[in-house]
Amino acid sequence: MKIARLVAALWLCGSAPGVAAQAEDPGVSAVAPAGPPPEEAVPEAVTLDAAAVDAEIANQELSGDARVRLDAARDAVVQIRGFFDKSASSAFHGSGFAVDDGRRIVTNYHVVAQAVLYPRQYRLEYLTGDGRTGPLHILAIDVRHDLAVVAADELELPPLKLRGEIPAQGERAWSIGFPLDLGLAITEGVANGLVGNSMGQRIHYTGAINRGMSGGPALDTRGRVYGVNVSLVADRQLVGFVVPAMHIPALLARAKEPLDLTSSAQQLRTRVTAQVLAYTAEVLEAQPDAARTQVVRGYALPTQISRHVECSTVEERSPHVRTRVEAVSCAIPARITAQAGVNVGGLTMQHRILQSIGLHPLQFERQVNRLAEAPRRTGASAYVARFACSDALVSLDGFDARISTCVRQYRLFVELYDFDVTVVGIDDPEQALVSRLALRGVGFASGKRIMERYLGALQWKR
Repeated sequence: MKIARLVAALWLCGSAPGVAAQAEDPGVSAVAPAGPPPEEAVPEAVTLDAAAVDAEIANQELSGDARVRLDAARDAVVQIRGFFDKSASSAFHGSGFAVDDGRRIVTNYHVVAQAVLYPRQYRLEYLTGDGRTGPLHILAIDVRHDLAVVAADELELPPLKLRGEIPAQGERAWSIGFPLDLGLAITEGVANGLVGNSMGQRIHYTGAINRGMSGGPALDTRGRVYGVNVSLVADRQLVGFVVPAMHIPALLARAKEPLDLTSSAQQLRTRVTAQVLAYTAEVLEAQPDAARTQVVRGYALPTQISRHVECSTVEERSPHVRTRVEAVSCAIPARITAQAGVNVGGLTMQHRILQSIGLHPLQFERQVNRLAEAPRRTGASAYVARFACSDALVSLDGFDARISTCVRQYRLFVELYDFDVTVVGIDDPEQALVSRLALRGVGFASGKRIMERYLGALQWKR
């Protein structure tokens, strides 16, 4: 069966769209000492020095530079809160800051996404440092860079100045926002330049960014906004990310023709979908000048079906003591947020070569099938339909394979799909290829093209 016939069958894998809604610590622990050591174990002079150091630390003030930055920016920064229906308690919150003429407030798209996608269910409000509050309306969104511009009637704040250049690696930097609903706060750190593998352009900030600070300003030594707080790596220390401020002016220009939130919600979702599709077409379908493959145990495996793919090779822990697994894992480390909890625009490939070490062919086949049938990435049924799958036996370049192709549609963004393709080599009773391609939130035609490129690059070379 030819690949073209296989992918043509995907047109039958449709799903009915639907609608659903959803909403966005670290702590520090200290262990008390068991008790003072015997007096003779610690000389008196050392005890006195330690007490003096403790007193000096207790009397230290906040960093003078941080205090200056916070005082200068305080009146420009607001908390942005989202409320479900007529509830008095917020469903989510983030931060924002005034720019331009002081009437426009920049924040992250993911902070206000629920209000964009469900305008009849969620409302936005601002809270200033001096306690003023009122409704916000959305003027413009940039899904790719995770930015939004909002405004409030009769609210004018002292604007912050923007810096269009990326700070040099090692420049001191500060981030301001409302972490964990604990009030306005500032953190101090270092800007470490653009993240090399980020398709969405992110600046690595070595400093604390906590939830609730999203949308707040990232400041340089002159108090200018060089970026917007956007995310953190939850299981790492002081690894945060900032959207460069260079993307703000274009969004401000777009804000002159504000979004009409009274129009149908589907029109707004269509606008979000269009921005996602433009991003995935640019990133996922950016083909290299020459497609690259990596040969493992006789199999030529695609590693760079897009210019932005990065790969690593390891010997994976085997599911069976008498099976050896060599794995090549590839991914585009790029994700954009379509709505709360839904990241799209990603690609992963995982090629595994299994070798039998004296297993009976039936036992080896069981290990291969177990690996091939690993659960596909699940998704909340509120966001995506079930996978529709088709299986086929095909002849690829130099070997026969069993291919399972699965596609599912997003409920809220009906032009976006997930693809999940698994290839299992069936020629050799002592060695087998199990390869998998996963695409998240791509257009149907784009997904087909990437899948064809992937299948066409798999090859047996011996």
